[in-house]
Amino acid sequence: MTADLDRQKEQVPQELVPSVGQLTASLRAVQDPKTPPQERDAVIRSARAVSSALKVIADPGTPGAVRGQLTGLVKQVTSTLDAANRPGLAPEDRRTAFFVADRTAPALRAIGDSRTPHGLRNDLAGAASGALSAVQRPARRSGEPTQQLRQAARQSHEAAQSVAVVVAESSDPSTPDDGKKELAQSAHEASASVNKADDPTASDEERDKARQEADRRIDSMERKLEEVISAHGLPDVPLGKAAEVCTNAVFDSAPQDTLGRNLKTLLPKKWSTEGVKDFWKSKEKGNDVLDVLTQLRNDAFADAPMEVERLVPGLAETVPARELFGTLGTPALHCLRAALQLDKDSGIQSGTWVKKAEEKE
Repeated sequence: MTADLDRQKEQVPQELVPSVGQLTASLRAVQDPKTPPQERDAVIRSARAVSSALKVIADPGTPGAVRGQLTGLVKQVTSTLDAANRPGLAPEDRRTAFFVADRTAPALRAIGDSRTPHGLRNDLAGAASGALSAVQRPARRSGEPTQQLRQAARQSHEAAQSVAVVVAESSDPSTPDDGKKELAQSAHEASASVNKADDPTASDEERDKARQEADRRIDSMERKLEEVISAHGLPDVPLGKAAEVCTNAVFDSAPQDTLGRNLKTLLPKKWSTEGVKDFWKSKEKGNDVLDVLTQLRNDAFADAPMEVERLVPGLAETVPARELFGTLGTPALHCLRAALQLDKDSGIQSGTWVKKAEEKE
């Protein structure tokens, strides 16, 4: 992919040459064996989306307004990835930056699609830009911020992650057109409120009011997201497949230290001794067991079987039902299916997921 980007550098507008260089550097940086595989995957997916957008930008038939929106987002996505790779950034800030870049990158495809309505295109561009700005501005280097600053940054990051999830859903071709429009608009409004709450030129009182408005907008956006996704109904898939999709989504979205605490009793002795650096992905092995792949803190890769009936309740403890849709997007339905199936077949409870699943059934 780096070779393709080097060729594209000769075709893009001069103002994007530094962005292509940043993206190439990010791809090379995550090839370091010590890089958590979740982060490497996020950079690769983002790079593919940017590469496709660069082709649209270089096309002389692309309308100027669309080219401008794509150019602005390409700059933000690549600068976010570049910032995430800088030494000294707190691990949680690094993880969030990669996540938001990854989830907002699909907007590039939707914006560059000539069939995308003008209003949807504008809302996607605004929402994605706001989420990317939110993770860049509050980021602090390890040891620098006070507890209050860290708390404010964490709130902004969590909001940006939720907005990014909605941007990804709004950009997904499988989302109904009406749903795309409503989701993108709510995400645009939410991201604007989040950035207003972080305005360094505003007074404390103004930021407090803006934060309250941002919280209201985020809540409204997440309710709309749950409504749109729930219209699909719970997936008609076996327990093993539901658990696999759910597990991979939680691994990709939840804090690694939280996963480590909640899955501690499931870990093989060697994993507990070394410590898990990155819960990477899982693969279905029938209905009862998943093969879980991880990167340990000594950077070795390892896999082990885990029982679905023990794994799913641990995941439910990590992401409670009230946060499920805003954290995972569509895969939340697979989590609810797995929880419901375990409850019906074995009487095994998965935290707050079972009640939520019964509401969707």
